[in-house]
Amino acid sequence: MGLLNGMRTIGEIYSLLRDLENQVTILKGQYNRKVSKDELNNSINVLRSIHEQLIVKFANSAAARGATYTVFNDRMQMDGILMYSKNIIYSFYALVNGQ
Repeated sequence: MGLLNGMRTIGEIYSLLRDLENQVTILKGQYNRKVSKDELNNSINVLRSIHEQLIVKFANSAAARGATYTVFNDRMQMDGILMYSKNIIYSFYALVNGQ
């Protein structure tokens, strides 16, 4: 049963990573089109939500923590993914809020 749960969780993480990639692409487009600061902050909050969901998924599955994933054509494990998504959030937040 544990293996099946691990595989399901890995699939859910891949889905969240696709969402992360899509949201980053959307946010880049919004930033380049110079949409309002509120819209950009809403998109950043979506990234935060995805990041938080990833943390929960990884925390609940040892199989997911040990697996390797592909994000923007880079292969990473849990620690790399969480650091990457955190850095994206901080970078966009600094761009949008002028820090």
